[in-house]
Amino acid sequence: MADSVEPGARGTARGQGTYRIVGRRIAQALGLLSHPYRGWMVGSVLGSLVIAGLDMLGVAATLPLMQLVAGGDLESGFAAVLARWLGTTDTATVIVAMAAVVAGAFLVKSLLTIAFRWWLLGHSTMLAAEAGAELFRRYMSSSYMDHRGRRLSEVHRALSAAVGQTFNQVIMGFLTLAPDLLTLVAVTAVLFAASPVAAVLAVVFFGTVTLGTQRLLKPAHRRIAQELADSGLATWEALMPGINGFRESRLSGTAQRFVTGYGNALAVDASAHRRLSIVSELPKYILEIALIVGVALVAVVLFALMDPAEAFSVLGVFAVAAVRMVPVLNRALGTTASMRAGAVGLEILTGQLDDLAAGETHRPRRPGGLPYRGDLELSDVSFAYPDASEPVLTNVSARIATGTTVAFVGGSGAGKSTLLDVVLALLRPTSGEVTCGGRSIFEDPAQWHSQIGVVPQDVFLMDDTVRANIAFGLEADQIDDAAMAGAVERADLTGIVAALPDGLDTRLGERGVRLSGGQRQRVGIARALYRDPDVLVLDEATSALDNLTEERITRTIDSLRGDMTILVVAHRLSTVKHADQLMFMADGRIAAQGTFAELLRDSEEFAHLVELGKLT
Repeated sequence: MADSVEPGARGTARGQGTYRIVGRRIAQALGLLSHPYRGWMVGSVLGSLVIAGLDMLGVAATLPLMQLVAGGDLESGFAAVLARWLGTTDTATVIVAMAAVVAGAFLVKSLLTIAFRWWLLGHSTMLAAEAGAELFRRYMSSSYMDHRGRRLSEVHRALSAAVGQTFNQVIMGFLTLAPDLLTLVAVTAVLFAASPVAAVLAVVFFGTVTLGTQRLLKPAHRRIAQELADSGLATWEALMPGINGFRESRLSGTAQRFVTGYGNALAVDASAHRRLSIVSELPKYILEIALIVGVALVAVVLFALMDPAEAFSVLGVFAVAAVRMVPVLNRALGTTASMRAGAVGLEILTGQLDDLAAGETHRPRRPGGLPYRGDLELSDVSFAYPDASEPVLTNVSARIATGTTVAFVGGSGAGKSTLLDVVLALLRPTSGEVTCGGRSIFEDPAQWHSQIGVVPQDVFLMDDTVRANIAFGLEADQIDDAAMAGAVERADLTGIVAALPDGLDTRLGERGVRLSGGQRQRVGIARALYRDPDVLVLDEATSALDNLTEERITRTIDSLRGDMTILVVAHRLSTVKHADQLMFMADGRIAAQGTFAELLRDSEEFAHLVELGKLT
């Protein structure tokens, strides 16, 4: 059936489909907003009507003015009304008064336009800010598994560029375009009243020039907008490894590669902006030429159809209208170009929203439910990533008694970190369950998380004070000084803090560059202990430390035994020699469990790992 559709109808259908898609995407973007925006949009339309009405009044008033200038009388029309109101029959006086009315209409219109634009921009920029915050909230509310598979450069691009392009260029473009189109319609109505034939000629001529220009430039706008989006992504992809991996790039001698990549991305961006500026300005120059040609064509028609005096009057109206319409057309064309460029950002934003909607959503709740108490138990826990052919964990079962220290050990790829993520309720098992005191940890994950403290291998430190880093995410007035002092002491951080120039108020620099690796880990331990956890989790917390620092950190951890349940994931077996229980993992299963001595005696694989570590 598709083959029977006429080309014109097919093009119309495509156009209608495009409009529906754009409309759906805009509605999807507006779904990021929480407060009502329809009333504000209605207000913007009403404001556009007022401005268009004033423009129409100013242009319409030029007709009787030009008639008077051309030798008309004061016997009828607006001129007669104005003469009676002024109480004069002097034509010169009425001409001056009428010119003042025209100028006043345009002045009021200009002042109202400035005020309207201020009001409109105030709302639109706040909408963009709210939408950006909501998009960030949705990213932060996505599942841990989705987060692991997300490209951070795309997240940065969506938050920094796509939101701004969508709201400041596309949605704001529609709202800016509305008063311009209404103004054009209103002025055109005045021209039809002055001379229908000349008005039709002007509409056809300027309409053909405008639509033809847009049709010619549309592919270029789209192509340049895509280049800008791609260069923006390339910029982030060069910046992030260069800045975040500064140390590695310096030591590996690859810093120049990232600098070159960043420079190339900026060069593409600069070239695209250059071409976008020229393409966006072309309609202005085309319309300036069209203005001269159009007024000449109208003059020929008017003088052919009317007597010279009447033609001169109407031509004056058309000249004033043209002077008003050309800037409006320029602005409308510029807005359209901006909207086309922003449409790529709209696509990127809605693509991200589709991905977020397709994934699971974490719904944060305030902890405060029934606390978890009792032993931690894993019952036939299996886990497989959606895109994996083999499970990472297979039928893992274990009981961890309250207050004990349990270590998960094994080679790389054994499933230790995945098992830990399951125990932390970051990943939900494909099958089986994890309970604490007989209650699933997934029943109230917010409460479970409130009872856990985690020390990762690479502790994330902000460019802020020691105090703010320990009380991670809390406002200054929410920090408990007694809990802070206790956490610092238990993490054996007291001497380190005392040696800093401003103590707890010393800024640590980006990613804690003022501290050594061991000191950063102690800040991480203090952060975990500040939460007063029931379960302390150490995920390779000492694997990147030297032997002496590792031994000191291990002593600190051992001092906490009995106060809380401690779960340790470690490659270096020296860290876990004194754990109450070790669980040796291989191929996603617990191959053996017991004390260090028991595993050394009963498990050949574990004994081999110990021999490799020279711990016998």
